[in-house]
Amino acid sequence: MSVIRTSLICARVIRKPRPARFIAAAWWAATVLTAAAIAVIPAARAQTAAEPVYAVTYLDVGASAVAKGVDLLKQYRDTSRHEAANLEFTVLQETSRPNRFVIVEGWKDQAAFEAHAKAAAAAQFLDALKPIRNSPPDRHMLQPFANAAARTAPASGTLYMVEHVDFMGGDPAIAARAAPLVKGLADESRKEAGAVRYEIYRQPPPRINHYEVVAAWTDAKAFDAHETAPHTLQFRAATAQGGPTWRANLYDQRLYRVL
Repeated sequence: MSVIRTSLICARVIRKPRPARFIAAAWWAATVLTAAAIAVIPAARAQTAAEPVYAVTYLDVGASAVAKGVDLLKQYRDTSRHEAANLEFTVLQETSRPNRFVIVEGWKDQAAFEAHAKAAAAAQFLDALKPIRNSPPDRHMLQPFANAAARTAPASGTLYMVEHVDFMGGDPAIAARAAPLVKGLADESRKEAGAVRYEIYRQPPPRINHYEVVAAWTDAKAFDAHETAPHTLQFRAATAQGGPTWRANLYDQRLYRVL
C-alpha cells in the first residue's frame, strides 16, 4: 500500500507545471548537451599548407602620433590588398582610444601569408611603425571556425567589435564543451536584423580554447540590441566563471570604426 501511495505522490509531482524560467534553462541545457554530444564543430586539427590563413593583429601608437599611424596603416592596407593571394585586409581604429588599432587579414594559404610577411612592404611598415608605437604588435594566427559571407555594409556608421574569447586552458573537456556554444552564438548573431558580419576564428592546436570574434553592425543601436539578445545572454550564462565551461576573460570587447 505504501508503494502505491508513493507512486501517486510522484505522479502528482511530475505533473506539476514548471516555471517558465526553469523550462528555458532546461531547453538551453538540453541544446548544449545535444550539440556537445554530436561533435566539436568543426573538429580541431592542424593547419594544412593549402588552407586559408587568417590573423588578427592588435597594435597601438603614441597619443601624439595617431595621424601618422593612420597614414601608415592605410598605406600598408592598400599595398597588401593588391597582393594576388590576399583574401582580406581590414584596418580598424578603436572608438574610445583612437591610438589603438587592429588588422584583420586573410591569405589564400600559409605560403602566401609567409610571402607577405617577408615582403618589403611589411618590413617598411614595421620599421616606420617602431618609432611611434607604444608596444610591439600582438598577432594572433587563426583558422576559420564559424564563418559566413558578410552582408553589404552601409555607406557609413558601421560599428565593428573585435573580441578575444579564452576558455580555461589545460582541460580538453572544457574546449570540447565550448566549441558548440561558440558556434551557436555565431549562427544566432548572424540572424540579427542589424548584423553586417559575425565571424569567429580559432587558434590552431593546441590553443583551441582561444577564439577571435570579428563582428560588425549597421550602427551602435544594432550593437546594443545584440548585447541584450537572448542568445547573447544565454551564451554568457553558459560560460560563466566557475561553471563547466568556464570562460577566462570576460568583458574583453573593443569597438572600432573601419579605416
